Amino acid sequence: MKVSEHIQTRGSQLGGAPQQLWVPTPGQVHPMAVLLFGKRAPRRVDKRKFPRLGKAMRKLEELKEQIAPFAGRGGGELELELCEGENASISQQGSIYVGVELLEKKQGDDDFLVAVMGHEIGHRPWSWPGLDLSRLSKRQRQELAREEEAKADRFAGRILAELGADPESVCRYLAAAERFEAHPSAEYYPAEVRASQIRDAFRRRLRQLATPKVAAGFAPRRRELR
Repeated sequence: MKVSEHIQTRGSQLGGAPQQLWVPTPGQVHPMAVLLFGKRAPRRVDKRKFPRLGKAMRKLEELKEQIAPFAGRGGGELELELCEGENASISQQGSIYVGVELLEKKQGDDDFLVAVMGHEIGHRPWSWPGLDLSRLSKRQRQELAREEEAKADRFAGRILAELGADPESVCRYLAAAERFEAHPSAEYYPAEVRASQIRDAFRRRLRQLATPKVAAGFAPRRRELR
């Protein structure tokens, strides 16, 4: 039976349009990953060729172990890869890609590293619904991408509170990055909105952590990064 024959109408709607289930074929990239990060997977680089980033990679590994349980995963279920460029992303299988240029610039900023790892793990790609995004309009795809990124930003804000980190580093980074963009991407909310969402999630989680009944049962807060 052809893949198209397996697609079933889904009851939920986005922007008033009925959605359909997407059924993957072997090796096919999830539509959400394509929407968020592009059609091509990040190009991996050999970690051994970047010994100067060894300490930073160990920090990221520690953060992965600490953050993954908040997203319902064990740290060992997620892989950490070094890739080309100045971006970070996550695959549907849970491989986290961090760009060499990004890590070289921010390797000494632990607060920023917490935010990046929190954001990528916060996408929770293993929970992405099997939507057939090809049937959505451009406006609907942009709306879906913005909301997915906002979800990851809010998770990052909560993780920053959980691990005792400061959200201002990543908020400044978002503002600075936007200033260099000739045309801000419609797949993201403006930097000011993103920063506000991160800060709001951070403050809400801090208030919850101050209440013993709410805070009980959560994982220990961050150990000092080595």
